Amino acid sequence: MFGLKINRNLDLSLTRQLCDQLRELIEKGILKSGQRLPSTRKMADELQISRNVMVEVYEQLTAEGYLESIVGSGTYVSKNIVQDRYINNSKQIIKSRKEKKIEENLDIVNNDIIQFVGGIPDLKLFPRKLWSKYLKNTVQNSTADIFGYGDILGDFELRKTLTDYLFRVKGIQCNPDQIIITSGSSEGFMLTARVFTNKYKSVFVEDPTVNFIKTIFNKLNYHLKPITVDKDGMKIEDLEKYKQAGLILLTPSHQFPTGSILPIHRRQRVIQIAETTKSYLVEDDYDSEFRLKGVPIPPLQVLNSSRVIYVSTFSKNMSPGLRLGFLVIPTDLINDFRTVKNTLNIRTSTIKQRAMAYFIKDGHLDRQIYRMKKEYKKRRSYMITLLSKKFGGDITIQGDETGMHLQLEFLPEKYNLINWNSAEQYGIKIISFEEYSLIKGENKNKIVLGYGNLDLKNIKSGINRLVEFVEDEIKE
Repeated sequence: MFGLKINRNLDLSLTRQLCDQLRELIEKGILKSGQRLPSTRKMADELQISRNVMVEVYEQLTAEGYLESIVGSGTYVSKNIVQDRYINNSKQIIKSRKEKKIEENLDIVNNDIIQFVGGIPDLKLFPRKLWSKYLKNTVQNSTADIFGYGDILGDFELRKTLTDYLFRVKGIQCNPDQIIITSGSSEGFMLTARVFTNKYKSVFVEDPTVNFIKTIFNKLNYHLKPITVDKDGMKIEDLEKYKQAGLILLTPSHQFPTGSILPIHRRQRVIQIAETTKSYLVEDDYDSEFRLKGVPIPPLQVLNSSRVIYVSTFSKNMSPGLRLGFLVIPTDLINDFRTVKNTLNIRTSTIKQRAMAYFIKDGHLDRQIYRMKKEYKKRRSYMITLLSKKFGGDITIQGDETGMHLQLEFLPEKYNLINWNSAEQYGIKIISFEEYSLIKGENKNKIVLGYGNLDLKNIKSGINRLVEFVEDEIKE
């Protein structure tokens, strides 16, 4: 329509792209003064974009004087514009306050995007020298078999070390054969999905949840059944309505992105459901060791080891670059998982596994977690103080004091139309709950603010940019 084009590969938001193109069409006289424009709904349908984007475009151009809205009649090109007039072959541009700010900050923004992304630990806190020492010692002092493919389930030394560690720290009782080493939690979910692909057709997932989980199970043709997450985690009463077997995916100790914790009565109920329907629970133990008050919440696995597949990773407490994680599976599934892993020939570096085994045995993982917890506690407190000062009663901060992110909920009546993707033009990366949601439209006013990989200086600068962005969004 009107030759308008959307380029989703550009850094510019859809709103900015459409505003720029419509301004040019009006200034050149291609869209005539007094011409009636199609409704926002029709324009959105033609361009295959959200109607909210077109509402923003029309409101923006109306504020700039390019368009005028007549109640009960429609939106028209303003009659007061001098069209087809140029100075030095350059179109005269009427810039909004928002656009001027963006241009003023371009030099900063282009090379200095502050990433409020959840799930990324402080990469500067990685113990480089210590880890290098353990890798070097492993290579120099191990027998030749360390350089082979190794056991398909993972290095026995690491699996044995993990049985002791998990019992001491989490209360999980298992033997080394129940542990499968993976290259991160995503591989753990992929293996699980493969094992059950001929047994179950449905997978019950938290809504909202991380995107890679949806991708994995969709690719393997599972039917995704979203179960709403509230302040107490997955709503088990909604799960009960299905009364069918399947995989039940949940994050009971610290849900992402809501930060909620599943209370004991819901844990007991979901285990009962799994037993009754002959389902399996897949427990993602997402960053639960970083509980900033009290002690870590015991895993769901300790309540019923025969119905829970426990998924964990070293990506949060060490580094995602290590690509190391593990599963703890019920004994009756060992052969199934071994067969699938053998078939796919998925293996993890034996050298890294052995180094991690010695690293854990010598107490360094405990020390690393303690060090990171202290830092995250300080950052979370600082961020909450700044947010409360800047936004006051317009926000609610939700979720348990755990991990590396918090949930920020804005007043829906005031902030529901904000396009959070546009925040990058202000030098910040913000992810809204909508991006994690299976059922769209219910979480437009909620965002995730990760602080794991941000120091206090960046947090302060990022919050200031967030305030500026939000103020401009609700004004225009």
